[in-house]
Amino acid sequence: MIDPTTAPAIDALEAGLAQAVEDPKREERRQHVKALFDAITEARKFDEEARKGYAKDRRYARGDSGFEVDSNIVGTFIEILTAFLYARDPDVDMLPAESAVPPDPEALWEAAQAQGASPLAPALDPAAQAMTAAIVQAQFQQMRERYQKRQRDNKAFAETLTIVVSRLWKDARFKKQAKRWVRSCLTIGVGWLKASWQSRTAADPLMRRQINDLQDNIARLNATRAELDDPQACADLDAKRAQYEQQLKGLEAGVERVVARGFVADMIPAEDIQVAIDVPCLSEYLQAPWISHRSFMRVAQAKAAFKLDDETLKKAVRYAQRQPVLGKNVSAAVADDVSAEEADLYTSGPNRMGDQPKAVGECVRVEEVWSLDDNRVYTLIEGIDDYAKEPWSPKPTSRFYPFFLLATSETDGQRHPQSLTSRSYRLVDEYGRIRTAYRDHRKRTKPKTAFNAAALEEGEARKLEGATEQEMVAIRSSLPDTPIGNLIQPIAYAALDPQLYETQSIMAELERIWGVQEALSQSITTAKTATEAEIQQTGFHARTGSMRDSVEDALTELAVYTSEVALTNMSRADAQHIAGPDAFWPEGLTAEELTQLVNIEIRGGSSGKPNTSAEREAWGTLLPMLQQAVTMIGQLRGSSPLDIADKLEALLRETASRAGDRLDVDRLVPQDGVSPMLAGPMAAPMPGGPAAGPMPAGPAAGPDVQPPTDDPLNPAGAA
Repeated sequence: MIDPTTAPAIDALEAGLAQAVEDPKREERRQHVKALFDAITEARKFDEEARKGYAKDRRYARGDSGFEVDSNIVGTFIEILTAFLYARDPDVDMLPAESAVPPDPEALWEAAQAQGASPLAPALDPAAQAMTAAIVQAQFQQMRERYQKRQRDNKAFAETLTIVVSRLWKDARFKKQAKRWVRSCLTIGVGWLKASWQSRTAADPLMRRQINDLQDNIARLNATRAELDDPQACADLDAKRAQYEQQLKGLEAGVERVVARGFVADMIPAEDIQVAIDVPCLSEYLQAPWISHRSFMRVAQAKAAFKLDDETLKKAVRYAQRQPVLGKNVSAAVADDVSAEEADLYTSGPNRMGDQPKAVGECVRVEEVWSLDDNRVYTLIEGIDDYAKEPWSPKPTSRFYPFFLLATSETDGQRHPQSLTSRSYRLVDEYGRIRTAYRDHRKRTKPKTAFNAAALEEGEARKLEGATEQEMVAIRSSLPDTPIGNLIQPIAYAALDPQLYETQSIMAELERIWGVQEALSQSITTAKTATEAEIQQTGFHARTGSMRDSVEDALTELAVYTSEVALTNMSRADAQHIAGPDAFWPEGLTAEELTQLVNIEIRGGSSGKPNTSAEREAWGTLLPMLQQAVTMIGQLRGSSPLDIADKLEALLRETASRAGDRLDVDRLVPQDGVSPMLAGPMAAPMPGGPAAGPMPAGPAAGPDVQPPTDDPLNPAGAA
């Protein structure tokens, strides 16, 4: 028995020992947090010039050129290319992985013969040959059935996975984020996308009501017990209270329930992603030792999300959202008056360049550091010397980082890709300079006249001075014998030479840099023949083909990652809810096993705006051949008419899909029915009819088995 008088001292001693054990770990966490922030600060300083470039490029994209006349050519080109590079969610093309076809019976027979003809083995007699032929045929049949089953399973899994990934992207409203992703790449040279599987929880109202009832019952028991003097009654109430407390703990553990779960894809501003400086090029970001994602949260949101107390949050550095600048004419972006902080949406200082600090909203900076070295994710808040929440490890996939980089204009030897805006900003400035000078010339070119004031009285002269354009003024000259034309003379002004303000050559160079053809960016000033227009259209698709390849490569990586995340987080019931009750969904697959079953790609050109005329022409040429081939192959194979009809219906649906019209194919396709020729007693299939198909020969056995013939499916020569 422990003396009650010594119990407090023992508790204090145990608390001191726990504190002594905890302090080294606490100090270790502080040092690690400091090291992470130091690395992020160093890397952001290293990439400061790149963020200055982001601010410059965004000035041009919103039309802040600094000239009085600005047509915002860069913004127009970005909108055009965005519409062509990403006009719709891409078609995910998943096919069964390549698998070795089993050898034919003849090859197996030759291998068996070679083994029998070995000097170490005796020659095969006829009975042994027959037995070997039977074994070869059985082995071939087993290998073929195994191959066909594997192909069927892989195909069913590929079809299910295609439906699941497409549905996950649609539910995540991926198109909106992907267009922002592409627009960011065209504007500043890089676009970042973050993909993850998220679950949102909320309190169950029924369980919350039960918790409230239990808390009320416990409060009533405590009040009743305080009024009782009977020890037995108090003991009974204590037992009842203990039972209520256990029930309360059980309910509190399950009060949170999942109300939403699924795949999420968000476009991340480039200035909020920091890649470790260990990699010389951003395109190698998958090998970086760490990548940090910066975000900003209001204090109340951070307190609820990370369960922090007020004392801890007081240490956090406060940030305010910078007020936006829209359509403001500033100095030309080619000037070096831009800072890296202008690219940031949040600032810890003034909320507008040159303004006094003004808090728009109390926010804190959250850094989510993905560390490849130790396979951990650390969540930090600037100013707090501990983790915002405990480090965690993501579920295993073929790639560690959930970030996806899109870059279309990489430069050899440069860490950051070059934006199309930075390639063309001098030409854009020259265009604005010429258009502004042209405006000034026309503004100053006003008809003027001079008159002889000495020949007019003061009042008459004032009439002429105050007259407006195209006004008739009656005057009386002091020299009546002098013609009025000698008193008033027009003043000559400089003639307007259009060649001095010609911009067609500048626009041609801009279109060459951006790859945008003339018909898409402006009105056609020079008539073109059909051949010239076709050549220009072909050149546009060739120029944007490289950009489309970059987009499709990034989308292919995202499709693979989405498939792995879906396999990790979705059960068979979830897959059947999306793809139907017949969905094939093997659970427990790893990333390596996934690549062995299916090949995941993005169908080329499916994400961009379709070249409708060329695709329709190609499909119109191919469709008659496909229809004829389907019918002919079905007749030669003795296929069922229903099977041929299904294939022709699939061709009809594909034609309607490629046409882009909203056709209800089901209203045009005849439904199944009984043919009049097959009605009645003759409806039963005839034995050996074409619908039944040929019966495969089974493996032969016994002494009558002969060596294989030239027929690969009947090596034993069975009749």
